[in-house]
Parts: sequence; structure tokens; C-alpha cells
Amino acid sequence: MNIEIIGDESISRQARTYAEYRLFAALSQAVETGRVSRASLALRRAPRRRCDAVACTVTIELSGGEVVKLRVSGDHPYAAINRAVERLRWNAPPALRESSQREMAAVD
Repeated sequence: MNIEIIGDESISRQARTYAEYRLFAALSQAVETGRVSRASLALRRAPRRRCDAVACTVTIELSGGEVVKLRVSGDHPYAAINRAVERLRWNAPPALRESSQREMAAVD
């Protein structure tokens, strides 16, 4: 599995490292990691009316050719990362959920 974290100079190296750790941990809980050929998490500033927000886009490419994408925003990089990871972990898209359920059923 290849994980790529994308962020401009306004996103600290520490935040990018945190994003990589959180994304890997979430993927290992949401799907069999052998099915993930590539995962990326992109952070960018997204101006809103009253303050700058951070948009976080997660793209997961599965070995079967399926692509899962989600986008969230937060008040700062860590909030955006946490929101994306929680959405991935608790509200996994069907492409991820179905494979995990099939694999768990095979084990039972």
C-alpha cells in the first residue's frame, strides 16, 4: 500500500506526519490493507466567510479498480484530518465496507 500526503507550505510537516499515521491506522481498521493499492490525503486552505478552514480530501484506490473519495473540512489541519479519519472509520463507503464484511464472514 502506498500512502501519499499532500499539503502546501502552510501545512506543517508535523501535521502531514500525523495525517499519514492516522490514515494508515484508519485504513487498517476499515479494509484489508492488501486491497488498497494507493491512498492519498490532501490538505489545503479553504477560505470561508469568517475564518480560514482546511479542506481534507482522502482518495483510496482499491486493487479491483474501485476509487473511494471523501472530502471534509475543519478549522485547522488536525481537525480536518480527524474528521476525515472518523468518517472513513465509522461511515466507510460501500466499496470498503462490503469487502470487510465479506472477509469477516469468511473468517467466522
